[in-house]
Amino acid sequence: MKRIIFTLSLLAVMAMSSFAFAGNYAEGEALAVFRIPEGSSVSAASVNVIEATGEIGASVAESYEALSESEGKIFVLIHSSSKTTEQLISDLKARPDVITASPNYYTQRQTFSASRVPNDPSADLCWGLKAINAPDVWEHTTGSHNIYACVVDTGIYMHPDLTANLAGDYGFNTQTVSGEYDVRFGSWDADFQGHGTHVAGTIGAVGSNGIGVAGVNWNVNIIPVRVFDIENAYETINYEMRGLNYIANLLQKNLDMRLAALNFSLGSALPLTPYEMQNDVYYMAYQALDSLNRTLIVVAAGNSGVETGAAALFNAPSGDSFKKGTYHYPAAFIGLNNLIVVGAMASDDTAAYFTNWGDKVDIAAPGQGILSTYSPIEVDGEQKMYATLSGTSMAAPHVTGAAALLMSAYPDATPGQIKAALLEGANKNKNPLVYPYAGFVKRYVEREIAKIDARIKSGDISPESRDTEITQVRLMAEERYAPYEQFDGKGRVSRTGLLDVKAAYDILGSKVNSGGGGSSSSGGCVAGIPAVIVGLAVAFILRRRG
Repeated sequence: MKRIIFTLSLLAVMAMSSFAFAGNYAEGEALAVFRIPEGSSVSAASVNVIEATGEIGASVAESYEALSESEGKIFVLIHSSSKTTEQLISDLKARPDVITASPNYYTQRQTFSASRVPNDPSADLCWGLKAINAPDVWEHTTGSHNIYACVVDTGIYMHPDLTANLAGDYGFNTQTVSGEYDVRFGSWDADFQGHGTHVAGTIGAVGSNGIGVAGVNWNVNIIPVRVFDIENAYETINYEMRGLNYIANLLQKNLDMRLAALNFSLGSALPLTPYEMQNDVYYMAYQALDSLNRTLIVVAAGNSGVETGAAALFNAPSGDSFKKGTYHYPAAFIGLNNLIVVGAMASDDTAAYFTNWGDKVDIAAPGQGILSTYSPIEVDGEQKMYATLSGTSMAAPHVTGAAALLMSAYPDATPGQIKAALLEGANKNKNPLVYPYAGFVKRYVEREIAKIDARIKSGDISPESRDTEITQVRLMAEERYAPYEQFDGKGRVSRTGLLDVKAAYDILGSKVNSGGGGSSSSGGCVAGIPAVIVGLAVAFILRRRG
């Protein structure tokens, strides 16, 4: 089945440029959950599902066996070449053997902006690791290859600063069309967008190896699960469900696997309330994984500058990233015991100007100006492999990395114990108020002034016109982001405060009857990060399909 997806360049996503679908879901498709008759097995019930979909003029495009086994329900993607999604859902919900049906929504990555690496990045290189007090935990453990973390994203490039920490045997590419969940099939390492590679570097770039950067863990096994196509910033969530199904299957087959956390730096803006969402297939897929109680589910809060768990009060000022009345998922999911929602902070302890916020955001983490590993990009004839990005996408892996670091010290800790330690240990003194209006106006003005100065340098406009141009830009920004003035400025980034992995380590140590082992290694922020990286610069290239 060939699906047409609009492509979007990386920079355009980060700048929230205009992007539109015919709808916010794939037409002619529906996700459904069927009941399993009493006394029947998943395999036997699946045959009945195939017959049932044929009765409504549709077919089963794919099924999710591990999720089905986990919940005792049949999860499937339905396709019809003659019916609309609305008709499919109506027909499905009319059947007594169907629990629920919903559209196959689109989802997107949660990176907000990119910048060039500074000429001398060493001073600020590890600001995020310092901010969460990771070096204090490194005195006790720098991680363990017995512990796994999973990055559900754009894939992970075989970066020299990551290779030793990639669990390649478990890598999985959901973009395959064979229908076979073969971990060796497909190119999970073909990260043409760099997003997943950047996330992975924050979790576990190899430390003390003489090159590049270091992650929260110097030693860890990172499982890449690629759910985005080569150049697409958006993708339908059935690929995300393939990833969830694969992870559930992996955990069911490997009962001794210690998977600390799954990292989801992605999201969808959907019109259903969090309570309505509990009857949606998308939610039920996460619920099936959560019910295994084997791992934390760490998700990015989103980059719209709106309150998580509440309906957006207006349409996105720029592009179609969200509309009035929508909610950001999976961050707005409720009732999942192992879910952690992460907002973003800047290096000066202020809220990142773009971050979603509120009581539904569990914890804040560094997310603005984060340097990490990246897929190779050619700049002035040289390949550069590090980039500075901003977004709640960059905040979430700090928490995922922290969970893996804690599990390396206390491998018998449960997901609930690790989550409780992370939230209880968060620094409540670093939980600032957010001012979305001022933040978005500031960003817009800074970006447009840079364009004005570039035009002056190229001779397109005269230096004398600069002040007039800037005045017009300020007026445009104030008009464009006027809807954000509805906020009273009293909302905080998160419910608990800034991630503090050392405090969480101490709390967990006092509650878990386990040795605090792990590889002992002391060192400050720049351990294993030599001067070779100084002077690296990254330029991002717009990619579009021909």
